[in-house]
Amino acid sequence: MALIIILISLAIERFLGSMEELRRSGWFIAYSRWASARLAQYESLNGPVGLLLILLPLIVPVMLLVHYLSGIWLLVGVPFSILVLLYCFGPRDLEAEVEAFVDARRRGDEESACWHANVLLGEEDEVDNSAELTKNIMENIFVEANERLLAVIFWFVMLGPAGALLYRLSSLIAPAEGEEPEGVVEAGMRLHQLLVWVPARFCAIAYALAGSFVEALHNWRQVECHWYLSSRQVLIAAGFGALRMDISEIEEDSTACDQIIEAMAMVRRAVLVSLSIIAMLTLAGWMG
Repeated sequence: MALIIILISLAIERFLGSMEELRRSGWFIAYSRWASARLAQYESLNGPVGLLLILLPLIVPVMLLVHYLSGIWLLVGVPFSILVLLYCFGPRDLEAEVEAFVDARRRGDEESACWHANVLLGEEDEVDNSAELTKNIMENIFVEANERLLAVIFWFVMLGPAGALLYRLSSLIAPAEGEEPEGVVEAGMRLHQLLVWVPARFCAIAYALAGSFVEALHNWRQVECHWYLSSRQVLIAAGFGALRMDISEIEEDSTACDQIIEAMAMVRRAVLVSLSIIAMLTLAGWMG
């Protein structure tokens, strides 16, 4: 059933276009910061315990709803799970953002290309249209494909709608601008690092299977950093390796668009590889 829900959700996401307006996360950011400020007054609650107090009131109701709806699963449970999964994707459509940037760059519209690059990279300062920009966008594609889609699917398969929601909410916990992470916020960021660790490795394997397996694994092994900080580096290394591409090969001319398109195409193949693996595991479970 999980595979069917995932396929329906991906189809809705694809054919209905961006659902960013339905994925407003401001309410949770405001709630988590308000609760963090209150819990910071108590030393015993200003950490993992406080994080649980923030997340459990949101996660437990989803778990209970899924459990009690299991008796009428097809009538109510499936639509509910689809809604939760759709909310946890994104929040923005990575492919649409990449296509908008590439189109602007090919038209020679530098102002529009820089604006779309800022959206992709989450930066407010003006970004130069250069080889460095192309490299940053390709790195962002490899990382965000996991963050926006594949990691959510992974935790949905593992823990159901509550798992997908837990992953998405953990990604939203961050300090206010200019503040250092501490207490509950720091615990939330560490939770997200833990939750992304395994999906990032599965995503890297999917990149390898969708491209050059040997070079992706070779690049992966070259990544040397602390295990809890390495997910981003692993995804980037495996992504460039799967494309048999060295960062130094990126040029400042029009071929850079081709490299970005190639990166996005490889990500699409990796998604299909991941769905194929889930389908095989589902069939094995049925046969078992």
